[in-house]
Amino acid sequence: MLKRVGLEKKKTQGERREESERRLLDALVEIINEDGIQMATCESIGRRAGYSRGLTIQRLGKKDEMFVTLIDRMVTETNQNLACEIPKETCAREAIHRYIDIHFDDLQNKPSYRAYFALVAGSMTDIALLGEAIKQAHDFIKQILVAVLERGKASGEFPDEMDTAIRAVSIGSYLLGVALQQKLHPKLDIKLLKPAAYALIPLKPE
Repeated sequence: MLKRVGLEKKKTQGERREESERRLLDALVEIINEDGIQMATCESIGRRAGYSRGLTIQRLGKKDEMFVTLIDRMVTETNQNLACEIPKETCAREAIHRYIDIHFDDLQNKPSYRAYFALVAGSMTDIALLGEAIKQAHDFIKQILVAVLERGKASGEFPDEMDTAIRAVSIGSYLLGVALQQKLHPKLDIKLLKPAAYALIPLKPE
């Protein structure tokens, strides 16, 4: 039987589900960045994505559940991006330098990354809503930084006496501050804050 020219292959149920979840999460990101967390309702998300409120609840869950889903998505994307941009053979100093660059680039160019930090800011006033999910995401980043710093100590790039956990928290805290500053002051050129971030990379042993 000849195939009819111009007809698209019918999407499977799994493909339709994946597409609807992606569109709904993209709509959630847009609303958070443009209108704020409080405006991210199932009705507003569904309307922007072109779906019903019922399907939005079915795909993303209620408000706290959809935020956690978005956080999980950001963590997965970040992990994949870091693995691609910072190969395992990268020296520790260069790895941290690249991580800082990626953070600044994503704040400027990746809407889901900016939305994540809007959720971080929101969790400070409603810790019960997102506190655990935010903590797990930050622990994930801390573990990555500690592992790189420990590798730098072992290779002689960083001082033996350096407390890797404290240094990882210091770097992470500064980068978090940059993200919140961007949220509070959208016109701020955050690239001006990069040199201070680089200054947190441990010095070479004398």
